This record gives sequence, structure tokens and C-alpha cells, in this order.
Amino acid sequence: MRRLLSVTCGLFLMLPAAVHAGYRVEIDAPGSLEPLLASYLEIMKWRDYPDMTTEQLERLYQGIPADVQSLTATQGYFRPEVQTHWQHGESGGEDVISITVSDGPPVLVGSVDLTLAGAIEDDPNLERRRQRLYRVWTLNDGDRFTQSGWDDSKKAALLTLLARRYPTAKLVSSEALIDPASGNARLSARWDSGPAYFFGPLKVKGLYNYPPAIVERLAGFHEGDVYSQRALLDFQSALQNTPYFSSVFVRLDSDPDTAAAAPVEVDLTEGPQQKVSFGLGYSTNTGERGEVSWRNVNLFQRGWILDAGVRLESKEQRAGAELTLPLDSKGYVWNGVARYERSDIQGLDTSLYRYAVSRSRNRNNIEMSTGLTYIGERARISGQPDSNTQALMLGWSWSQRAVDNPLNPRRGYTWRSELSGAAKGVLSDTSFVRGYAKGVLYIPFSPRWGWSILRGEVGEVFASDGDQVPNDVLFRTGGAGSVRGYAYQSLGVEEGGAVLGGRVLGVASAEYLYPVTPKWAAAVFVDAGNAARRWQDFRFAVGYGVGARWASPVGPLGLDLAYGVDARQARLHFTLDVSF
Repeated sequence: MRRLLSVTCGLFLMLPAAVHAGYRVEIDAPGSLEPLLASYLEIMKWRDYPDMTTEQLERLYQGIPADVQSLTATQGYFRPEVQTHWQHGESGGEDVISITVSDGPPVLVGSVDLTLAGAIEDDPNLERRRQRLYRVWTLNDGDRFTQSGWDDSKKAALLTLLARRYPTAKLVSSEALIDPASGNARLSARWDSGPAYFFGPLKVKGLYNYPPAIVERLAGFHEGDVYSQRALLDFQSALQNTPYFSSVFVRLDSDPDTAAAAPVEVDLTEGPQQKVSFGLGYSTNTGERGEVSWRNVNLFQRGWILDAGVRLESKEQRAGAELTLPLDSKGYVWNGVARYERSDIQGLDTSLYRYAVSRSRNRNNIEMSTGLTYIGERARISGQPDSNTQALMLGWSWSQRAVDNPLNPRRGYTWRSELSGAAKGVLSDTSFVRGYAKGVLYIPFSPRWGWSILRGEVGEVFASDGDQVPNDVLFRTGGAGSVRGYAYQSLGVEEGGAVLGGRVLGVASAEYLYPVTPKWAAAVFVDAGNAARRWQDFRFAVGYGVGARWASPVGPLGLDLAYGVDARQARLHFTLDVSF
């Protein structure tokens, strides 16, 4: 009998524990504590575990107060009041576990002591650096202590040291003395700056086919300059933005023995020197597009960049070449263009030769350019004699691009302004001055509610004889990218059944985009603009409508349906570009 009882007990011990029915957790906690507890409480993490036993759930339930306290402590609440209640379900129904939390008095920062050691103690700007540490420190006297604030403050302080002069700085000690009874926290941290670093020579690897000056002139620092993380990152970015290299890696040799002249190591992988590209596209502005281009980025083994190509569209055609020289010793890039262009738009048939030479400098996303451009133009209107004009223009331009994403901006702005002029008798048929400005402002609302785009253009040509100014210098507008609801370049000076360029231009646009998916956005917009002989004749032509935007894998796509108030008709605007 005893043996039978023993065997029977053994069988019961071998049976798995009873699986508990499901349970629901209800949390009542103030402010940000409720989502914190809902995300990280152990009893919340195990809700969907299918093999939960009653014993396991009991252990989780008993551990709720300690679990809550450890989580609320990260937010500065070290003495929370926790009440729990377990309501068992009837007839196999789910249990309900209720958790009520009162945060209690928070722990406040009572003092902050930040200490610097190492070579920085001999830094003439020591006091300024110490003040900078306190400025980036987010947990100040009287603030509620939080774990994230404590971690972020230490990280921010270290980054300020690493950014300039002390790339090997490190946090050597930190302490947060918490007294829950008094609600006081005393914080202290100590950093060792390590030695002060100064830029030394460049050590370039992987440069075989280009002059060393191409790399050296892109460095925005010189030997002996104080180390700057920003300067190093800008150097790498400048190298990556050239067409010469497929990969770039720039780093500082942080050996303390060479800190006074730390070598800058540059590892390069050269890309292909020549490339042939083909492109296809379509837009309602100029119709179908086909393009073939050839690029040589090392002409004459000097790093000169030659771009040559032909672009054929239904309404516009062009062929030409462009030569760009590497950055010179003064920080300028020289550029030369020779191009033939032909267009037949809105009854105006033009052919022109364009020759230009310019030099430009780009600093902090601001590009300034000066140049000389010659235009020889023949314009033809049906039923009228040809008009031949020429102009040699000295020009200046200034542009800035400050956006969050260069391909799909949602925040920031772009701005461009131009000023040019010609003098009669100097390869020009008349004297004139041309001014033009364009600005685009991107205003984000939220990831859910999208963003808006505000755009404006204004221009004027001051000429002693407007009829002798090439049409290419004058202004026309209308179509995608300008005033939607009207045909491409259909807004201007009407003459003989054609639309000619005007001497004044004004365009304004407002657009709102609502994100439907990460790749798609819906748009509503209103555009207004025109071009005229003079401001007294100027009158805004208005268009409004709806559209869609798609960041496709093969290129940006835009589709707009706009109604032109003056044209009294709706017009579809579509653009797609594919390069390969």
C-alpha cells in the first residue's frame, strides 16, 4: 500500500503545473509614469505567455511593488505608494490585476559638482570650458532627478570636450548620492581631458591617379591648428562630395606622443574616372526627354572634370560641354561652359549659343559665384522677321541651402539671388541690369500632419532698349514648378500669337502636403504669378489644385491637377525623371 501511494505521489509530482487562464493589468498612475509602467513592468511583459502557471503569476504579483519602485526611481520618485488588487475571473474567465501608484515626493537635485583634470588645467580657456560644461548639463539645482537626465548630462559634457582640442577625453568618475528621506540628490562627475591635440601632417593612402593638391586643398585646417571634430568631419564630407572617390575615411591619429602634431590619416578608394549615363523622362512642361552624357573626372591627369552630353525634349534641345577645375589654393572652383540650346515654346522659336566662365566658393552651405556669360540668340515668331540679339554679361549670384534632407526636405529653406548686367557696345546690343531672387521655405507640422512649402520669385530687367535684350534674359512663367494651371511658360508678354519674355516677374506659391505613407504624400496648393513688360501692366494669374508626390525608386514623381482661373481650364502637370 505504501509503495502504491509512493508511486501515485510521484506521478502527481511529474504532472505539469496547471496553466493559468489569461489576465489583464489595469494601471492607474500619474503623468508619464503610467506609460513607463505599462511598458516595463515585468507582469506586463508576460501577459501573452501561453504557459503561465498560477505559481508564476503569483510571484509576478508579489514583485509588483519592488518593480514599480525601481522604475519610478528612474524618474526621481524613490518612495512611491503602491496598491495592488487581484480579482480572480469566474468560470475560467481572465483575471484582472489592478495597480494604483501614487508617485510621492520627488528627489530634487541639491548640488552639482563638475571637475576637470588633465592638460585642460593649463588651458587658458579653462574657466570658459568649465562654464560650458554647466551650460550643457541638464540636471541643475532644484530639478527633479531622472536617470535619463543623469546619463544625458554626462554624455553632453563629454561631447563638448571631445569636440575641440581634447579628442581623448573621458569620464573617470561619477556619483549620484540619493537620499530618499530628504528628497535630495548630490551629483558629481570628473573628466580627464587627456593631452591637447593639434593637427599635424596629412597621411593619404589610396591616391594613385590624382594630384595630391586635390585632397590637401579640401582640408579646412592647417598644420598647427587646434584639433576640431567639426573640421575633421567637414574634411571627410568635402572629399565624399567630389566625384573622384568611391569611399573616404578620415581619422585622427590619437597617439598621445604625437598630440602636438597629430597626423590626420586619410584612406581613399578611387572611383571610375569615366562614366556614360543615359536618362529618360517626361514632364507636361517640355514633353518626353532622352539624354546621353559622358563624364571624365581626370582630364589630362589633372583632376579636371569634363561633362559633355546631349539632351532632347519635345520642346527643348541642348548639346554642350562643361569643364570644372579642382578647388584652387584660394578656395575657388573655376568652371567653363559651351552650349547650344534650342526651344519652341508658346509660339517663340529660339536658338542660342551660350559661353560662360565663372568661379565660385562654397562655405557653410552658402555658395557665391561671379562670372562672365556671352549669349548669342536668334528668336523667331511666325509671320515676323527673325530677331538676333547678343549680350556679354558680368554676373554675381549668392545661394544658400539649409534643409534637413537634400532629397526630400521638410524643414528649412533655400534662397538664391542673382545680379548681372551688360554694357552696349561690349558684345552687347543694349545696356541692361538684371536682378532675380527666389526663396523656398519648408515648414514642418508633425510626422502625422505633414508640412507646408512657401515659394516666392521676383525679378526685373532694367534696360535702355528692352527689345534688344535676349529673350533668355527676360522672364516667362507658368507650368509645373511655377504657376500650375497654365501651360509651360505661357505667362508673359503676348505678341503676334506668341508669348515673349517680360521685364518683370512675380510668383508666389503656398502648398500643404499630408503624408499618406512614408513614400506618398497628398498635396493641395495655390499659385499666383506672371511676367509683364512693366509693373504697371503686371497682374497675378492664379491657379489652384490638388496633387500627389511619390519618392519612387527610379526618381521623384509629381502629379498635380490644377485649375487656372484666367485660363478657365484644368490642367494636369506631371514629372518623372529616370537616370541609369
